[in-house]
Amino acid sequence: MSVHLNSAVSRRRFLGGAAVLSLSPALPGFSAEAKSETWAFLADTHIDKDSAFVARGTNIADNLKQVVAEVLTEKDNLTGILIDGDCAFNVGLRADYDQLAEIIKPLIDAKLPIHMTLGNHDDRGPFYEAFSEMKAENPALESKHVGLVESKFANFVFLDSLRFVNKVEGEFGEEQLTWLAEVLDTNPDKPTILIGHHYPQVFRDDIIPSAKPYKLSGLIDSELFLELIAKRPQAKACVHGHSHTWGIKSDEAGFHQINLPPTSYVFDGKQPNGWVKATISADGILTELRAIDTSHSAHGVKRELAWR
Repeated sequence: MSVHLNSAVSRRRFLGGAAVLSLSPALPGFSAEAKSETWAFLADTHIDKDSAFVARGTNIADNLKQVVAEVLTEKDNLTGILIDGDCAFNVGLRADYDQLAEIIKPLIDAKLPIHMTLGNHDDRGPFYEAFSEMKAENPALESKHVGLVESKFANFVFLDSLRFVNKVEGEFGEEQLTWLAEVLDTNPDKPTILIGHHYPQVFRDDIIPSAKPYKLSGLIDSELFLELIAKRPQAKACVHGHSHTWGIKSDEAGFHQINLPPTSYVFDGKQPNGWVKATISADGILTELRAIDTSHSAHGVKRELAWR
C-alpha cells in the first residue's frame, strides 16, 4: 500500500489483503532512543494550476511556498508530513496537482514521507495521475484512498471522506468504516490517530431539517463513525481540515478532534493560517500552531493532549 510520497518505509505485514507501512530508521527524524516524534500537519492547500492565482485577496501558492520553506527548516527533526485534503483549488484538475507537486518538491527532495488525504475539492483520477506513487499496488479499498502507517509511538489511519467532487459534504461509507473497525480491532493496544478531511457533524433537526441531511457540511455518516470509535479506546484522536478554522475539542471520554487551520486558502482573515507542529509520544500529542502571520495571537501557542 502506498499512501505517501517517498519510500523510507518497510512493508512488514498485511491487513485486509493490503500491505501495512512501517516507518523506517532511514527517515531523517527517526531515532531509536527518542521519546517522541514530530510531524508537520497541513490542510486545505487548494492549489490552482496558476501560481499567480489570488482568492479572497490571498495568493494561495505563495502561502504554501512560505509554509514549505518553514517546514523544510525542521526536516532533520520530522518523521513525516501530512496534507489533509482539498489539495487542489476547486475540482481537482491534473494541472492543479502538477502545480502542487512543483511547490512541495523541496520536501520531496528532502526525502520526507508526505501523506495526503482527499477532500471535496479533490478528484481521485487526476490526483493519481499526478502522484502515481500514491496509487496503491494492492489497495485496501478499491474505491477509497486509505492506508495504515505505523510509527514508533502511534498508528496513523488515513481516511477518505471525498463523496462527490466540489460538493461540500463528506462521507466515509459502510465499506470504509468496516475496514476502519478491522484496523482498530487488529491493533488494540497502540494509540491510533485517524486522519480525514471532513469533520464529524451530528445531525441537528433544529439547524438542518432531517429530511435534508445532505446539506450538512461535514460527514453525513458522522454518528456511525463516532459510535465506532467510542467503542475502541485505542482511537485517540481524529485530525481534520475542511472548516478553515483552527481549534481543538475533546469529548468526555477524552477523544480529541484536532481541526487544522487552512494552510493556504483563507476564508476568515481573523483566523490563523499556516501549519501545526505535532509532537507525538506514547502518552499523548503536543500541538503548536505555526501561523504565517507570526503576530497572530495563536501563533506559537502549544496545547498538550493526553491519550484517553
